[in-house]
Amino acid sequence: MAKLDLKLEGKVAVVTMDEGDNKLNLEMVDGLLAMLDRVVQETDALTLVVRSGHPHIWSNGFDLDWVAARYGAGDKESVARFLVRDIEMRIRLLTYPLITVAAFTGHVFGGAAVLSCCFDFRFMRSDRGYFCIPVVDRGYPILPGTRELLGNVLPPWLVPDLILTGRRLTGLECAAYNVVAAAYPNEELMDKVMAFAAGLNKDRKIIGHMKQVINARIIQLMEEDKSVLQQGEIRV
Repeated sequence: MAKLDLKLEGKVAVVTMDEGDNKLNLEMVDGLLAMLDRVVQETDALTLVVRSGHPHIWSNGFDLDWVAARYGAGDKESVARFLVRDIEMRIRLLTYPLITVAAFTGHVFGGAAVLSCCFDFRFMRSDRGYFCIPVVDRGYPILPGTRELLGNVLPPWLVPDLILTGRRLTGLECAAYNVVAAAYPNEELMDKVMAFAAGLNKDRKIIGHMKQVINARIIQLMEEDKSVLQQGEIRV
């Protein structure tokens, strides 16, 4: 099971990913989905903050070594399940009944950058770390749901730029382009994030309803993407 820590600070649930560079594979995604359920079912939290235990990395995205090992072992089913579960995690966040905040304590790459766009708010350290979606260098296609999601968070001109070039954005650039709400020096980041999160005491029921409406088009496309993946028409 993936190493994930949960702490409550008032009405704020703080989840710390503590799997080194927190690459996304089947175990990690299953663990995160289970943690999202746990927060809803076992706490009275109204806001969720997800941070990293790594001092310089929030998540390095898809675990390509894990994918290669599964393919090498002839276990394509696990890879297919991972891709489907990854989309299910994105949809879960887009419909989650708590306000969600991602605290980037460092690099946010690939699938993790896409996943972070499913959070309601993002904050990043200003002195270290990059936000990057290098799918062009990985040979992995952008799915319609992913494109719609990115267009909902990033400025319209920035989406093709990041997708086609794979260029990296600093924390200050992310703040300037409104990819994150703000960027702070590392020693200030979590205090700022927690102060922001503590002020978001919103009712779960209305938040869940609003997200279903706000994110309806993205969710629809992601459900279609999931169906395509389940039919085995897209490969890593």
